[in-house]
Amino acid sequence: MPDSMRVLCSTEFLWGAELSETVMLLSKLGCEGFIISTEPPHYLPSMMHKSSMLSLKSVLSSIDAVVVVRSPETDINLFSSNPYISEASIRSIEEAGKLAKILNADFMIIRPSSKPFNGNPMIAVRKLQVLASKIGRDHYMAFELLGEGSVNIADNLLDPRLGIIYVYGMSPHDLINHRKLVGISMYITEGKPPRKVIPGLKGETPYLIIYPSRRHLYDTKELKRIIIGAKSWRDSLI
Repeated sequence: MPDSMRVLCSTEFLWGAELSETVMLLSKLGCEGFIISTEPPHYLPSMMHKSSMLSLKSVLSSIDAVVVVRSPETDINLFSSNPYISEASIRSIEEAGKLAKILNADFMIIRPSSKPFNGNPMIAVRKLQVLASKIGRDHYMAFELLGEGSVNIADNLLDPRLGIIYVYGMSPHDLINHRKLVGISMYITEGKPPRKVIPGLKGETPYLIIYPSRRHLYDTKELKRIIIGAKSWRDSLI
């Protein structure tokens, strides 16, 4: 398990800092990849200065690590019945897709909605597939799916570019052994991940993704403890 599951760290652990500086520090502290935040107000690509984006691209090109761009989570509801909300969500995700292309990211992570989808799962599948076609044929995407309908949605994602992320404590347990599983994500509380094994987790799951439970500027010692804790949890899965 440890040989295949790489620890990816969100840049939101250093909320408000320059992304290039954040990536360098996370790399020095042992992160094996980076989840590049596009959350407003600091990191929405259209609000970032061009020099910041170029600096980030330069730093990433000098580091051998997995690069993932995560579309905004705040105020996103791709599944909204209100077409204006849905369309605004698509625009925000497309903007993140452009950044992923600029950075030559390995893939994107998208949370379509902060609420579970309650309707016909095929409607959700169609929306996700249309979104994928809008962003481009060369992009790989992994969706953070919440709620019990998530398994049916995942079952019907036929496009080989589309995968899923199991969100610890938020996704239904059956999603943990799904054929399209790309990784598991955890929101770290009290400085460390859970100590127990997740039953059903596949040995070949490639990524463990860690986010802060709240966005703020962690100090280096605290962040190092979090990363060591995440690796220790991963290593306990042998």
